[in-house]
Amino acid sequence: MNQFVKLLSQFISLPSKDIKSLDNVLTNQKFKTGEKIWHEGSICNSILFIVSGKARSYFVNHEGQEFTWNFHFNDEDSKFENYFLVDYNSFLSQTPTHLSFEALENIEAIALSHVNIQKIVLDSIYLEKLSSMMSATAYQNVHKRAFTLLTSNAKERYLQLLKDEPYLLKKFQHYLIASYLGVAPQSLSRLRKDIMQL
Repeated sequence: MNQFVKLLSQFISLPSKDIKSLDNVLTNQKFKTGEKIWHEGSICNSILFIVSGKARSYFVNHEGQEFTWNFHFNDEDSKFENYFLVDYNSFLSQTPTHLSFEALENIEAIALSHVNIQKIVLDSIYLEKLSSMMSATAYQNVHKRAFTLLTSNAKERYLQLLKDEPYLLKKFQHYLIASYLGVAPQSLSRLRKDIMQL
């Protein structure tokens, strides 16, 4: 059983025939450091589960500024949203994404295409339920991220990161953490100094 199927099995206990169906439609993909996996305007036609490497998703505002939406990696610190490279809205609706996805290191991933998930879900109530649970979890994560960006100031966002995701500070470069918090790198440096003095 591969890592992707093991993770999915934490959501719901899958019968062996469904595990086999899932295994049969999964493919392996690789991306090199700096490679764009998807770009704004493309359609996310697969869910990519990261086996190794790091990536980020980001968007560019009307002034041309880049903001990191999320970090994607697979290790002991990973949460549900970190394991996967996908814009669920684009994937589910098969419409263009507003995000771009970039490999920060060489990526090895397991892919499940939109076409194939439609096929296997039709044949299994367990896989259909699993698909619904994943969609619900993805929605909750997106809602939480958007709500935080809209309702918290920079200091509050940084303190929240220290509380919930302090490991990101060691995994990713300073300017990427700044763009994740929606601030300039200089502002993040000031925030860190101010909080250290408290």
